[in-house]
Amino acid sequence: MWAEVRVGNEHLWLFSEHNAQGVQASLYNVTTKSWLAPSEPVEDIEQGKKRAAERAREHLKRAAQSELPPLTWKESRSR
Repeated sequence: MWAEVRVGNEHLWLFSEHNAQGVQASLYNVTTKSWLAPSEPVEDIEQGKKRAAERAREHLKRAAQSELPPLTWKESRSR
């Protein structure tokens, strides 16, 4: 699953995915082309979505003094 957030100059991709290492959550900054929160193990996809959202919320509060807008999660292969 993935979600996209655009707030001010911030453009983030949130991921919760099952891969060869198990289920992981991560947060990518599209603007700087860098991982803000590299893959971290979680119990399941739902926990991964929550963890990625927490990381995004923390980043937006710090970097843009903004709140995390409502997220729309999509299947991994849909862009």
